Amino acid sequence: MPLNTLMRRYPDVQLATLVDSPPEGTGWLHEIKLDGYRLLGYVSGGESRLVTRNGQDWTNSFPALTAALEKLPVKDAVLDMEAVVLDRTGKSSFQALQTALSTNGDRASIVAYVFDLLYIDGEDLRRKPLLERKEQLQTLLRSNKSPLRYSGHVLGQGAEMFAKACETGLEGIISKQAKAPYATGRQRSWLKIKCSRRQEFIIVGFSDARKGNRALGALYLAYKKDGALRYAGKVGTGFTMQSARDLVARFSKFRVEAPVLSRSETVGVGFGEWRAIHWLKPVLLCEVSFTEWTEDGHIRHPSFEGLREDKNASQVKKEEPMPTKTAGNLVLSGISITHPDRVISEIGHVTKGELAEYYAGVAQWILPQIVNRPISLLRCPSGIDKQCFFQRNPGRGLGAHVRTFEFKNKGKTFEYLYIEDEKGLLEIVQMGGIELHPWGARVDAIDYPDRMIFDLDPAPEVPFEALKLAAQDLKQRLERKGLKSSLKCTGGKGLHVTVALAGKDKWAAVKSFAGSLAEEMVAAVPEAYIATMSKAKRTGKIFIDYFRNDYTATAVADYSVRARPGAPVALPIDWKELKNLKSADQFTTKDVLKRAKSVRIPPAQALPAG
Repeated sequence: MPLNTLMRRYPDVQLATLVDSPPEGTGWLHEIKLDGYRLLGYVSGGESRLVTRNGQDWTNSFPALTAALEKLPVKDAVLDMEAVVLDRTGKSSFQALQTALSTNGDRASIVAYVFDLLYIDGEDLRRKPLLERKEQLQTLLRSNKSPLRYSGHVLGQGAEMFAKACETGLEGIISKQAKAPYATGRQRSWLKIKCSRRQEFIIVGFSDARKGNRALGALYLAYKKDGALRYAGKVGTGFTMQSARDLVARFSKFRVEAPVLSRSETVGVGFGEWRAIHWLKPVLLCEVSFTEWTEDGHIRHPSFEGLREDKNASQVKKEEPMPTKTAGNLVLSGISITHPDRVISEIGHVTKGELAEYYAGVAQWILPQIVNRPISLLRCPSGIDKQCFFQRNPGRGLGAHVRTFEFKNKGKTFEYLYIEDEKGLLEIVQMGGIELHPWGARVDAIDYPDRMIFDLDPAPEVPFEALKLAAQDLKQRLERKGLKSSLKCTGGKGLHVTVALAGKDKWAAVKSFAGSLAEEMVAAVPEAYIATMSKAKRTGKIFIDYFRNDYTATAVADYSVRARPGAPVALPIDWKELKNLKSADQFTTKDVLKRAKSVRIPPAQALPAG
């Protein structure tokens, strides 16, 4: 594969979640936490690139590593590694690495510990279990003379390894699920446990030294919270005379006149001290070690470790170790999720905890689809790969925030489930719920649907491109009738086309209109469409299922996870995206969360605009 193509297809790294203790059990392996720069190494056709986790090309900064990549016995590959410099005791030193990368530094002293292999010779390894990837990696890195070194591990014995790491002065360990695939972004299948507190901060200003010949007195630090800067304290130790002079020289082009933080925001800084701060544009990052956070949100006993140039200021947040999930439950919005590490899909290695975090992450978009509507749940208590069942009536095991709704139809009384908020949504996950299928009407207007849904369901032999054409056909027919529609991948094999309604017509009228439009399409192109439920007649055709528009009928909710291998998501997309869509089940929970961060989706879009 060409080098540029490799870089486009494998642009991101997996990140570890900070926790307070090592996980237990032989399902975890543990590696030494290295103190350097994270890099992705790409090699193809004897040419290589080294790119930081933030996408910066640092190939020229590591000539020895670049040369070693090009000598690997592969056609093409993608390796995940950490570039470090080892001190006399064999420990990685971030300050030594910075010295080596300086203008007159010894770059030959830089080595890289490689701990993952994402791709090799035409094979994508990311879905393979970690242990299998590491076995292939160890085979690849056979040479003892290469600066590319295999990162070893210990299987199980996390507490013992962590204690030994702290005893010998290491930063900590990284614990990884041995059978997990490689998943970009911050994941719980990789955990980091630190011996002492240490993280990146944004430098917002500095002060002059009060005495002596040192070039600066202290750095004033901040981090991001809810998009705003928060003062974290100052650091005045850890500099050498030379590094202090280098920092002040570096700061010259980032000086600003206006204070970056106000007096009220810099709690603990006296008025005279605040007035003497040289303010800086908040873009430079440094790494600082410290003992703890104080009650007023400042770091205690900090020490400067060095500048960080491989990350953005927007990524700098206050790091607080989370409880290790294997030692207890996961709590989200006050709801306790038990057995969060239980795997609910072997493909993709999706856990119950990750499912809960996904639904919490998309709550603002999914809740308008399901709140105060009768809802049917597909529950899979033992996971997607085991027995699942639908539930729409009350039963045992319901959380306090899963409500019941009673109504009458044709002289009979029925009782259904519904939820009112995020707590109810998470309680559904806790009880093993995977899929959410709401009615097209709310409990306070149960006889008046506010959406009309067409489910385009292709026979197995129908190509996806034909399904896309059918969706466009339906969209245009609706437009000719003055109706706007929205599009959704169902997370299965079909597509949904939805029209928002005013909620003034009853079910029978909505179903009749939808049925007439479906029959219109069948009459126009009988060789492509069918509008009857008979599976025997569907061969080679697309079933235009308008029966979703009926009393008690449901349809999968936008943003609902599906109980299918890999846990795909039913995702609403823009009509412009249909052209490049590859399948209706191509989006995973991780894709959707990443999409939500990169594309601002207003909550109002949760219900299609009519």
